[in-house]
Amino acid sequence: MQVRTSILYLTLALLTVAGFGVPWGGAEPDPRNTIPCADPRGCPDLVVDPDTMDPSASRKKNFKENSCHVQEGMVPAGERTVVYFTFTTPNFGDGDLIVGRPEDRPDSFEFSSCHGHFHFKEYADYRVWTPDAFATWDALRDANPALTAEEVLAANPGLTFAKGEKRGFCVIDIILYTPPNPPKYALCEFQGISVGWADEYYDGLDGQFVDVTGLASGTYILEAEVNAERVYEEMDYTNNRAQVPITI
Repeated sequence: MQVRTSILYLTLALLTVAGFGVPWGGAEPDPRNTIPCADPRGCPDLVVDPDTMDPSASRKKNFKENSCHVQEGMVPAGERTVVYFTFTTPNFGDGDLIVGRPEDRPDSFEFSSCHGHFHFKEYADYRVWTPDAFATWDALRDANPALTAEEVLAANPGLTFAKGEKRGFCVIDIILYTPPNPPKYALCEFQGISVGWADEYYDGLDGQFVDVTGLASGTYILEAEVNAERVYEEMDYTNNRAQVPITI
């Protein structure tokens, strides 16, 4: 089913280039959006700020079997090599990202019994690439703007990378980017990101790392992507990624 879906979207992308129509983001809504635009001013447009990523040097850490990291599948138990970094996603769109109450969106949230709160199922994707592999990946993404990350990966199974398993927690106004602009979403009970504000996961939070155990020493590319599977509707999906070099 995934392969057939990928072929369908790739075909639509090629038809768009040929001038036969706009697949998503134009006259027709993207069927993958489970959180549509709800602000009458327009849609949000989240980007990743590479200046705040500031990854630390890789380091060893021992993860216990009963830790939430292990219980929720972020990392295997035992000593692992991990890279921590910060993930900041400002909204520079015409309207707010309005998520609402997690209880009202079972398609987008799941309750974590370990942490005792809801997690956003698909908010952030983290990947660590070799420079050559990232160049190939970057070219594929640019050539297939109608496809999600998952669809491009499904169509190119030879691509390899280290993947972060971060669970989104609370999507709210944390960092102000365009003052003056009072925050609207300050509590996890009703979530969203105002225009000119950013959500942020700083590098000390659970899961805010990529497990790079087994990678050879050298220079790699750390990539972070918000809304990679287009769960919520945006003005532009092509600006959802950022990348910085890291040393392992």
